[in-house]
Amino acid sequence: MIAIITGDIVGSQSVTPEIWLQVLKTELGSWGKSPLTWELYRGDSFQLKIPDISQALEAGIKIKAAIKSIDPLDVRMSIGLGEENYKAKKLLESNGTAYVNSGEGFEALENTKQNILIKSPSESFDREINMMLKLGLKIMDRWTATSAKMIHLAILYPKKTQKQLGQLENISQHAVSARLSRADFDVIQEFQNYFMYRVKNLA
Repeated sequence: MIAIITGDIVGSQSVTPEIWLQVLKTELGSWGKSPLTWELYRGDSFQLKIPDISQALEAGIKIKAAIKSIDPLDVRMSIGLGEENYKAKKLLESNGTAYVNSGEGFEALENTKQNILIKSPSESFDREINMMLKLGLKIMDRWTATSAKMIHLAILYPKKTQKQLGQLENISQHAVSARLSRADFDVIQEFQNYFMYRVKNLA
């Protein structure tokens, strides 16, 4: 079982593409090479394959944090869990239930009034996780650019201390702690850990 993330940039027309495009490519590129693992299409849309479904939510949150660090941008994403029944040389030409779930989830985003949605083979799993995700987005959607940048660094470098994270941004450990606290990073981490626990039953 794999995860397919389908997404697009919200507000892409308000910021010069060179600014956010490199950030997005760096995020997607951390998972592998294009066009086998990720592809861009229609200017500001993308698709990404995550081989380990337990990492799917963290990948989505990390992408959101990276994009929200560029004010006033945000991102919409559907995370589809399922199988890959046909693997082509280009991700957009591959197929399987993970791709179908991701596409259907993306189409449903507007009706759900939330900008991240998860769709898997299990309706009960989706109902539970998406309710928690809806609550989690109440936090994530309010992240400022500086908070989002710090969340992104904390996820990118999980073994670094707050002092070391501060050195990356030339700020104090106290400032790092304050930003992570305002962004409710501990709550987001708990949600990620619970997702990793629950998703094991789907594999």
